[in-house]
Amino acid sequence: MVAFIGLGLIIFVHELGHFVAGKLMGLKIREFMFGLPGPRIFSIKWGETEYGATYIPFGGYVRFAGTESELQMEEDEEDRNTPPERKYDSLPKWKKSLVMVAGPAMNLLFPILLVALLLAVQGQQFFQPVIGEVVKGSAAQEVGIKIGDRIVSANGDDIETWTDLTDHLRESPGEQVRLTIERGDETLTLTPKLGVKDGRGFLGVSPSEDEEPIVKREPVHLALYKGTLLTYDMTKFLVVTVYHVITQDSGQLTESSRGPVGIIDETARIAKQDFWQFVGVLAFLSINLGVLNLLPIPPLDGGRLAILGVEGIIRRPINKKLVFGINAAGMALLLTLMFYLIVMDVGRIFTRTVGNGGG
Repeated sequence: MVAFIGLGLIIFVHELGHFVAGKLMGLKIREFMFGLPGPRIFSIKWGETEYGATYIPFGGYVRFAGTESELQMEEDEEDRNTPPERKYDSLPKWKKSLVMVAGPAMNLLFPILLVALLLAVQGQQFFQPVIGEVVKGSAAQEVGIKIGDRIVSANGDDIETWTDLTDHLRESPGEQVRLTIERGDETLTLTPKLGVKDGRGFLGVSPSEDEEPIVKREPVHLALYKGTLLTYDMTKFLVVTVYHVITQDSGQLTESSRGPVGIIDETARIAKQDFWQFVGVLAFLSINLGVLNLLPIPPLDGGRLAILGVEGIIRRPINKKLVFGINAAGMALLLTLMFYLIVMDVGRIFTRTVGNGGG
């Protein structure tokens, strides 16, 4: 249930982006739905907007006045009675594009807040700079570094965590580094000449896992900054991954991809183990939703943007029947892919359950 709520939150954030952008443009918003277009579980009218959920709960949509739905091409009476300036199709193309981009944009902004929350509240755990292992024949062994030694400074710079130490050492390949070490009641100064591994400084030590980890919590402004950097890195990684899957080996899609059932299953397992890890997974899934929605496949946002781009090039609207047909074909493709992935997900879960003896 927690996993389902978390994924629902990601979808809600996406559709909220479209909703807010539409409101700012003065559009009439007819529907705000959780689930793909189809028969409804429930709906409620509040103001001029109908809110609800459909029986295909793997997505969501916002329907503006002046847009054909995937199930209905012609304007109905409510659309005909809506003032032209409040219809989506009356907007200039650049405003339509902003409305379409707003959903994926929210999915890329939301992880920044989630990661910032992680860094500010949960914090990051670091190993203490205490030696747990010394590699035989390494620079560390040559100068007499021993298991249990605590490194307190390197070349005069304070060392608070193991990460501080490794960051310092990596910058000095092949150089001598002056290390201040605490060994019991003694304070020693050792000067090993670092080795070189993959172009970086290499001392030949590993951290002790017996020490209580150091927890560092970031102030809000730094948490937001680091959240932005991490979100950028995750987005870049995902874009490159999608590109390689599409252009090099489409077989990877069927071998490693997860459908809605698989995503919920994996997310639920993580949620049971660690709440904060679950929050991190939600951040990554939100980026996934944002990036994948920009693929040029109608009726995804990227597909609608592609249609707007074509209309801009040919300098006239594409025939509504053709747009409806393209959207219907795209929806059929997505539903077919979703069904296939669901079957694969169920097969994986069944195999795992049987392999674990049903428990």
